[in-house]
Amino acid sequence: MDQGTRHTLTVASREDAGITFVKMQGSLSATTAEQGNKEMKKIVDAGARKVILNLADIDYISSGGIRVLILTSKELSAVQGKMKIAAARGMVKEALEASGFHLLNRVYGSTIELCNTEEEAVAAFRG
Repeated sequence: MDQGTRHTLTVASREDAGITFVKMQGSLSATTAEQGNKEMKKIVDAGARKVILNLADIDYISSGGIRVLILTSKELSAVQGKMKIAAARGMVKEALEASGFHLLNRVYGSTIELCNTEEEAVAAFRG
């Protein structure tokens, strides 16, 4: 982990035109995974069905963090929802790609997708 990596997680969400935009900030690691899970579960339980998860401000992700994304996708799938991951960069994007995250579409269908930007994610929902 980099010297500058924070061991905290902040989650903020807003809804716009039927899409819930979730912005995470900090790290998605073993120490923050439980919090991330709870926050994402609250969002799904509140009725979100189309979720765009912006990871631009996540500076570290571990296998525990990737698990949060998979569990959220499963919860959304159970309610006919879908999630797009947007703006992952640097080490986070590399970790998602190295873990075969892009292959999850084959396992979960189109319930989860990795996009470069929020705009691309919105277009994927509308397309």
